[in-house]
Amino acid sequence: MPRRAQAALSYLQTPIGDIMGAESHVRILRVLTESEHPIPPVELANETQLDLSGVLRALERLSETGIVRSIGVGRGRVIQFNTSHYLAPSLQQLFHVERQRRQDLIDDLQRAVQALDPTPRSAWIEGPHAVGQDTVRDLLRVGVLVNVRDRQVTTEGLVEPLREIERRFGLTVDLVLRTRADLGTLTREQVDALESVLLVYGVPPIHLVDAIHAAPLGGGAEASGLGKPEGEATVDDGADSVAERVKRGPRTHADLDLKSRQSAEGIVRALKRDPRVVERAQRWIEHRLTRASQAERHELREWAHVLTMPPHRIGAFLLDSGERATRLRQTSPFLAVLKAAERAPRLHSAKGTKS
Repeated sequence: MPRRAQAALSYLQTPIGDIMGAESHVRILRVLTESEHPIPPVELANETQLDLSGVLRALERLSETGIVRSIGVGRGRVIQFNTSHYLAPSLQQLFHVERQRRQDLIDDLQRAVQALDPTPRSAWIEGPHAVGQDTVRDLLRVGVLVNVRDRQVTTEGLVEPLREIERRFGLTVDLVLRTRADLGTLTREQVDALESVLLVYGVPPIHLVDAIHAAPLGGGAEASGLGKPEGEATVDDGADSVAERVKRGPRTHADLDLKSRQSAEGIVRALKRDPRVVERAQRWIEHRLTRASQAERHELREWAHVLTMPPHRIGAFLLDSGERATRLRQTSPFLAVLKAAERAPRLHSAKGTKS
């Protein structure tokens, strides 16, 4: 069946499509609305991380809408946001709210952490969100330093605040609880990641890592180095291929997680084929909650919240390597509701069966 031709919309009634309809337009307007002075095209290219030719093409289209003004010619040409445009106040407010979003998120996280009893010594955002390299599919990884005995109460105390943050900001939060002992056994890569965290509360975690490593030797795990001595083998040292580890069956936590991730890949495929699988999982959770233990109810409620997310975020969560996703994959409601035919691709994938 031939595709229906896309009808052109009235510019008078729908100008936002022309003004904001391209990523380059949005980047340029974001910079211009924040600047108090006109900006040369070359500087706009640097600020927006776009090539100059792309900036010039976008400026030509934006000039047609009247939302930007070009002043001067040649190398002296500068670009200015047109504050007298009908939509200018609304666009300025939109970008202002966008710029405020990160600080509002940090403030909400800070209030949630400060409300805990006992209050953790440190809380931070780590990963791509901390360095401005996140995408819409990335989980927001929140680290909290706790005492071993406070892990459960901290998790329970953050459940509702983090759910509200997820709803408000359209994000999925992966809560990572660490103890001082954990900080003393981090890999070099994990330590490097703590160098660039976005601090939410308390002491920067890298300072605590440095303090642990500066402690006298003989103080146990907390006073030891970052991990095993150089040259000592680890469980996941790359000696076995993925196929070999799957063939012999799960024997370590790494093997179990590998198998659960393969299961998750099959579930994601099933979700793409039939999004109604989510509704079946939600009904199963509602039924299971009536007879589950207190510990299981906690997991089921976490899953119930995950299933309120858009399908693409559910899929991203299922495949995430973070602590929360890894833990919840072990109790996935999808394993209970997928029919045998729906599970078949997942099991074939795990066993390496040819289709």
